[in-house]
Amino acid sequence: MKVSGRNTVFILFSVLLVLAYSGLIRALIAYALDTETTHASQIVLIPFISATLIFLNRNQIFQSIRYSIVPGVIIMLLGGGLLAAGMTLGSRFAVSDRLALLTSSFVVLWLGSFLAFYGSAVFRSALFPLLFLTFVIPIPGVLLDRMIDILRRGSTDMAFLMLKATGTPIHRDGFVFTLPNLLIEVAPECSGIRSGISLLISSLLAGNLFLRTSWRKGLLVAAAVPVLIFKNGLRITTLSYLAVHVDKRILTSQLHREGGIPFFVIGLLLLYPFLMMLVRSEREPKPAVIPTTIPDLNFTRSNP
Repeated sequence: MKVSGRNTVFILFSVLLVLAYSGLIRALIAYALDTETTHASQIVLIPFISATLIFLNRNQIFQSIRYSIVPGVIIMLLGGGLLAAGMTLGSRFAVSDRLALLTSSFVVLWLGSFLAFYGSAVFRSALFPLLFLTFVIPIPGVLLDRMIDILRRGSTDMAFLMLKATGTPIHRDGFVFTLPNLLIEVAPECSGIRSGISLLISSLLAGNLFLRTSWRKGLLVAAAVPVLIFKNGLRITTLSYLAVHVDKRILTSQLHREGGIPFFVIGLLLLYPFLMMLVRSEREPKPAVIPTTIPDLNFTRSNP
């Protein structure tokens, strides 16, 4: 089959898969847009980002196209198993966990079909944008709660140190700060999980676009964690300081409800110098190796 025919069949299969999962997709979009109760607003953008990355690198990705039916079918069978589990056991789970299971089945089925139609070489070349699609899967409740707890504790520790540094009288009891005429609790909603996911995605994209070596990409992603905790602690500190020294109504103002974006930008600005340092380290030429031993010239003495 010619490439154009292969593309047509694959697109047709993808459309049929989307139609078969149309109910799930509508529920997933509604879940992602419900910013009051979920932390999954990034879901709506992920497919477009993956598609853009594949399109921009299409000449490098689609160099060696061939079918890989058996590996693709094996992966699709795994997707079918996830679908069966979601349909039979989904009622026992929370909404987010059921969506996670069913969305996983959709993603795995589509990845299996991509492998079957285009082959392992193309799949490896497009590995990053393909695996990037896993961000459309809602984070399971158990894992999400653990992530929120870690970020909440780290942000509370950072905010406590910053508030003490300002000279503001403060007493801490767990997640509760006692300030002059004010009691503040760092709630789970203050963990910064939304901006944390966004910062993680941004660091992954930046690493893929600007870095070549895997270990440098990993360092950039790892650096996003302390940056996230610092910027979230800074946000808590700023709101608390203003509430104590300016106006308590700051805690119920628009700055409190919608002030995450400016601090997210601060997080990106803090991550940028580290990214540039990693980029420069890849461009710097390696120093020439100077031999430290004198070679044996093997002189021989001849008799006159």
